[in-house]
Amino acid sequence: MNPARQTIALAAVGSMGKFVCEELLADDRFDVVVISRGRDPWFTSRDVSIRVSDYSHDSVLSILEDSNATALLSFLNLNDEGYITIHRAFLSACLASKTCKRLMPSEFSGNVETWPDRPRFYGTTREPFRQILKAEAKDVVEWTCVENGWFMDYFLPKEKSYMRPVPDEFPIDLDAWTARVRGTGDEPQSWTMAREVAKAIVALLGSKTAWVSLF
Repeated sequence: MNPARQTIALAAVGSMGKFVCEELLADDRFDVVVISRGRDPWFTSRDVSIRVSDYSHDSVLSILEDSNATALLSFLNLNDEGYITIHRAFLSACLASKTCKRLMPSEFSGNVETWPDRPRFYGTTREPFRQILKAEAKDVVEWTCVENGWFMDYFLPKEKSYMRPVPDEFPIDLDAWTARVRGTGDEPQSWTMAREVAKAIVALLGSKTAWVSLF
């Protein structure tokens, strides 16, 4: 790792995380360390440092300290209590770390200010952890939740994006050539390319301004 750069730790990198990883690699202000349960050729082919972890407090803290990471970004997409357990370990590792004082939990949803428990599984996973962050991060760890709305990538053929199809969630199924109308059909809807969300995240990481809780 180059001591003149910030090292950003990316945990449980999946579809969205690959866009963020690519944008970080293209920016000479940053180095990247990936925290993962296993090794993925996608990262090794790009000379990205991979550290295998069980996502426990001790394991994650050791990686953060060894890499001198300044921020931990999670892309862990779990819909059960495991989400809270692992993210609590991420938070406690940041609290104990000497250098890593920024945390971005895995969210990437919509208007959580008005509907904090939508989609439904967010009510038992993301919203409880947001309350934990408010209570425990205090002034020690900065944190923010990125809420971008629907990804425009879901309109694309599978080979055009890292985002995997989610026909049970997204209202448009390209394979079946069907669409579901939500609400009355007149409500405004926002769409954002995953690449643009990744660029915004990199801008946040480069900013010295304190993070707000929602972005």
